[in-house]
Amino acid sequence: MKIERKKVSMQVFDRIKEYIHKENMQPGDRLPTEKQLSEMFGVSRTPVREALSVLEASGLTVSKQGGGSIIQAASLTNLIEEIQFEFVDTQEILNLLETRIILETEAARLAAERGTADDKLIIKKKLEELRSSQHDNRVGDKEDIAFHNVIAQASHNPILVHSVENLTTLYDKAIRFSLKKNMGISEKRAQVLSEHERIYTAIRLGNGEQAREEMYQHLNNACQKFKHSFDQALNS
Repeated sequence: MKIERKKVSMQVFDRIKEYIHKENMQPGDRLPTEKQLSEMFGVSRTPVREALSVLEASGLTVSKQGGGSIIQAASLTNLIEEIQFEFVDTQEILNLLETRIILETEAARLAAERGTADDKLIIKKKLEELRSSQHDNRVGDKEDIAFHNVIAQASHNPILVHSVENLTTLYDKAIRFSLKKNMGISEKRAQVLSEHERIYTAIRLGNGEQAREEMYQHLNNACQKFKHSFDQALNS
């Protein structure tokens, strides 16, 4: 029976983890190249790329110009243990983002139609915090998540709130991976902020259908950008 590529990728990921431990790698150390890892483990470069992409998405490594992955300054042991269960393929992440679209477009509509003045002030505050994260040149993933969660809370549907918040632990690293790709690209960061501003404006004005449409456009764009980022990583 042919081994699925995902399974090979997981095996490569485990081997890289073992290599980091065995070599006692420290922040700033460079991992072997994609070609070297491929030769070390006796596999093609595709599963190696997938494993390296997950390491970067999890914040354990950062890609450097000219190729290669550098260990980030962090608690390496904790990160390695935490990200093992998060080794998912691109399609699973896209399925998750698709679920967000289904839930959060309606959350935005209900927030516009049911949200109180206090709810809208809270959403505005979270938007300002998101704006500040860009001004301070921070990734802004926590602020992004908080903005979306308070919109769900403004729907005043407890089951919907619970569903959206339960997704947070699953998609927060996907959001961070996507937003990190925008770091240093002012046009992309400005576009994402503008999308959030349009969502807030529609909610503030009580326009449910417009809020729904703006949320759809924002999340669909995020889905497409995430897919593009992963495709680039796998084909680089």
